[in-house]
Amino acid sequence: MRPLKAALCDLSALSLVLTACSKPDDPAAIHRALGNEHARKADWAAAATEYALSAQANPRDRKIWELKANAHVRAGQLREAAESLAKPAEYTADPAVKAESYRLVAAMYVEQRQFDDAEKAFAEALKFDPLDENSLSWLGEIASARGGARSMTDPPDAVWLAKAIAYYEKVISVNPENLFAYVNKRIAITKYMVVEEQEKALAERLLQLGRKDPIKVAAAQTRLTESNARLDGFKKEVDALSIKIKAILAAQKAKKQTES
Repeated sequence: MRPLKAALCDLSALSLVLTACSKPDDPAAIHRALGNEHARKADWAAAATEYALSAQANPRDRKIWELKANAHVRAGQLREAAESLAKPAEYTADPAVKAESYRLVAAMYVEQRQFDDAEKAFAEALKFDPLDENSLSWLGEIASARGGARSMTDPPDAVWLAKAIAYYEKVISVNPENLFAYVNKRIAITKYMVVEEQEKALAERLLQLGRKDPIKVAAAQTRLTESNARLDGFKKEVDALSIKIKAILAAQKAKKQTES
């Protein structure tokens, strides 16, 4: 996925290239040039207006939409920027182009630390490219953070952690050698184990409180047994992930040594 800053390339250079390929009376070129003039003066509202007119004249030129988006970002108009970045998806049947448009939207929102909107955009990208490793990884990161896995002090959220683990598993299915997917999955599972430790402690407490009631004792014992089983499963999975991580790191080290 191209970073937004790289995608929204240098305005002056882009203007020269596009203008050279356009007719003098081409309204798209005229308004693009006017937009670039406003951009050089940091008049981003006026630049966005001119880029909009250029895009209206030639809506299939995705670079114009990116220039317009950049102007909106500079003006603090993120919603308008997102709409501009997504526009090229309306003018193509190519799923790869559609997916890239939404990845650019998501990248912009990530840069602005607006993760709710980034999550929606990455999800849109996956509709057109279900095996997109970057989108899946980012969705895993967002879910992991919401699940508390990115902070020692944040409480764990089992729902978000389960989503994060599922996303990392999809990344691994796409690329079995993705080191970060294994590492991040291990982190999410480790945080999820806090939930199970809490469940285990609660079951043990219920077992004590209900010790005079056979029905309550049986229910608490079942709860405790199930919690212990889940914890054992998580521990085994963490161990397996650790082994895989070491193997990937060793392979990467050996490759570097061979290449050098």
